[in-house]
Amino acid sequence: MGGRPVYLVICDGMHSPRETEAVLAMVGQDSRLSQLPMRHFSPGSPLAVLSGAALRRWLEGDDQPARGIIPDYPHLIIWAFSAGCVGAVALAQHWQRYRSGVLALFLVDGWGVPAVGPMPLHRLSHDRFTHVSSGWLGPGTVSFVSQPAVSHPQLWSHPQQVWGYQVQHHPSGKPVVGPAMPPGRLTAGDFLCRWSRHYLAQGSDGPPNTP
Repeated sequence: MGGRPVYLVICDGMHSPRETEAVLAMVGQDSRLSQLPMRHFSPGSPLAVLSGAALRRWLEGDDQPARGIIPDYPHLIIWAFSAGCVGAVALAQHWQRYRSGVLALFLVDGWGVPAVGPMPLHRLSHDRFTHVSSGWLGPGTVSFVSQPAVSHPQLWSHPQQVWGYQVQHHPSGKPVVGPAMPPGRLTAGDFLCRWSRHYLAQGSDGPPNTP
């Protein structure tokens, strides 16, 4: 793939890192996503997931040059869960403006977390109420709604076992062109992986425009 590299960034919420094992395994089994550099943010301090600055320092590490040369920052695809959505949105806003670009931002049960910025946004919700109420703060382009409803932790800890359906939003008045999906229902894992591969297929020379 030409252009800048693309990193897959996974942001935990306030839970044990073991709750993310199925997500990491799912990425490892995906023929395309498994080829990306992956960064899994699971801090020792639970409150760190609320801080975009903490996420930024962790992601950049000590690898950036101290001299005044603009580094070749990667583009990002971000998956975040629960409280981790707070820091992830702040990170995405900063990265889009000052670093490189965010190809897509996926907020998994980011209830009460507003989304601001031009990057493509997808929300995944464990029930209908969370889907509707989260949409008031920015629904994004295409959402995933669990059906039947599941528990909040289950959506993240077992995404390939959570079934639901897509809901399209039309911010530009036109249908959103996305990846081919299986007919009928799909799993949260399918939604995450297929949409992520869709943005990768668009290329990494620049972040796509929000539809």
